[in-house]
Amino acid sequence: MRIVLLVCAAVPALSAQALDRAPSPDGPIEVSACDPAVADGLTRRARQALSSPGEAAGLLVKAHTACPGRAELLLEAAQILARSHDFDRSLLLADEFLGSVSASVPGMLAVADIQLRAQRFEQASGTASEVLRRDPANATALKLHGNATYFLGRSTEAEAIFLRLLDKYPADAEGAYMLGRIYYQENRLAHASAQFQKVLRLEPRNYKAYDNLALCHEALGDPEAAIRHFLAAIQIVEKDHPDYDWPYANLASLLLDQGDAQRAYEAAGAAARRNPGSARNFYLGGKALARLGRHEDARKWLERSSLLDRTYSEPMYLLISVYRRLGDEASAAAAAERFRMLKASEPDERR
Repeated sequence: MRIVLLVCAAVPALSAQALDRAPSPDGPIEVSACDPAVADGLTRRARQALSSPGEAAGLLVKAHTACPGRAELLLEAAQILARSHDFDRSLLLADEFLGSVSASVPGMLAVADIQLRAQRFEQASGTASEVLRRDPANATALKLHGNATYFLGRSTEAEAIFLRLLDKYPADAEGAYMLGRIYYQENRLAHASAQFQKVLRLEPRNYKAYDNLALCHEALGDPEAAIRHFLAAIQIVEKDHPDYDWPYANLASLLLDQGDAQRAYEAAGAAARRNPGSARNFYLGGKALARLGRHEDARKWLERSSLLDRTYSEPMYLLISVYRRLGDEASAAAAAERFRMLKASEPDERR
């Protein structure tokens, strides 16, 4: 299997009202006096500074200092930092929040989501499990627990969690999608295909389901159906989701396998414009350019891919032949040595 997509259950930012729950069973939490005017002013400034996540989070922490009883400000700051991938600081604030509002189920769900995004899978599983101890039918907790369990390598247990979710909530499209991803990664392609088809019956414009259904058809040896479903995903994301690049890249890979280098380059180019930080997008574009005989352009794309991910061996392997085509034997030899080093340290399956 080529790709693993990390899928997190959607946990929205929580309001103060959503977190205003009964105190911990250990008794009420003692807090110092609150200065609501200062806290409100800092909070407003923070929400106006969301383009600078560190600044916004810092203002929310100051707002919490001014009014320690408003623990939801810590969680809001943690969520802002998590969205900017500053997981170390986000997790510290999430832990501080849990210490303040240990009985808040909505807050625990938000923390579990942060832990999952940060790939702290044991923590995410534990937090979600605590929610399920209090609320065994909580759909969001089941999804978070299922995802964390899967990424801990316990796929059979994760499958059982998602089946439990779908038994309680058969119309839960997100749960069906997640179960389909597990089946796909385990090469249970017919089962995976059935789940993605179910998602599309529930949500006809679910572009991720189209993309993954296409991957199933590709793996089952039906490239025409795969292309059709990739294009269906692309039609949806083209305007509505301008940053989503997966169906373009997946289509490029399939077209390369089919020998259509020109269309593959066009698809890879669209993927790279949408996500210029993806090493795979530039590798696919470089591979297509090499097949088209555009070796100087291929060199630029492949070098860009290698810079974006210095552990990625595929672009380095292709660069060996591209450098030779360009008459640069010294660079070809250096690329060959780099490729040997990368392959020696590379896992059996890139995730």
